[in-house]
Amino acid sequence: MEIIDAHAHIYERLTGYGPQGEARAIGGGMVEWATGKREQFLRPEDGDTGFAPERLLQLMDEGGIDRAVLMQACNYGFQNSFVAEAVRKYPHRFVGAGALDPYCAAAADIFKNLTEDLGFRILKFEISAEYGLTGYHPDLAIDGPLFAPHLARAAELGLTVTVDTGIMGTASFQTEGLCRIRDRHPDLTLVVAHTLFPSPADGRNEERLAWVRRLAGENVYFDVANLALHREPQRDYVRAAMDIVGADHMMWGTDCPGVFRKRSYRELVADVSDRDRFSEAELTALLGGTAKRVYQMD
Repeated sequence: MEIIDAHAHIYERLTGYGPQGEARAIGGGMVEWATGKREQFLRPEDGDTGFAPERLLQLMDEGGIDRAVLMQACNYGFQNSFVAEAVRKYPHRFVGAGALDPYCAAAADIFKNLTEDLGFRILKFEISAEYGLTGYHPDLAIDGPLFAPHLARAAELGLTVTVDTGIMGTASFQTEGLCRIRDRHPDLTLVVAHTLFPSPADGRNEERLAWVRRLAGENVYFDVANLALHREPQRDYVRAAMDIVGADHMMWGTDCPGVFRKRSYRELVADVSDRDRFSEAELTALLGGTAKRVYQMD
């Protein structure tokens, strides 16, 4: 069985920007935000101020991971050229997602550079209010006029677009907008990151699953990155979501490297490899088959 991490990160240096302003790498895997808040982003043994593709490959090899999809996020800082270089250097192990802020005056030029010059076939929009675009663009609408030309062009080019909606109850949880995009662009492949971030503690998982059902479509997929799948309620949620959309519309990922502070790659694979809940065919799709197809890894 080929195992693909469908949601990983690398970064040359932690240079994030978000609701708390800019993030400055201060060593030991930590950043200091403009608010003065300090936050641990990765283990010191994984990097001092950045997370190199070679370190990710080392951990993948130790954990039995065949390939990875390199995503991007505002809180790390967009790293388009760095990710593209890693993909060119290790094409048999990585595919990459480009990232842009549609509010940029030169957004059209950035899109062209990402897709034509850097060769990205995936776009990632981190819109979460906690760490993403909505945190500093409070009027953001994922189906609004700033995003529209990029989504239309992505559909024309046959790209895959991944969206992190953030947490239910925040301004970035724009599931209605995603439904409209799905209907407006039936040929656009959409991935909903983190399967809407379930939380057993808040008692709203049935509401989230109702949104999974509403979002479901032939062109809509879900990743289960960073869902703490060693916990029974989270596995139950993934099982319920899979019953709605099918294993061929779901994919495993880690959201590494931050998650490595709690779980190793081997543990993360074991967490989801529950053969009491998932059949062998379902695990084959979840752990690699779906990602290979959706992220055009052939």
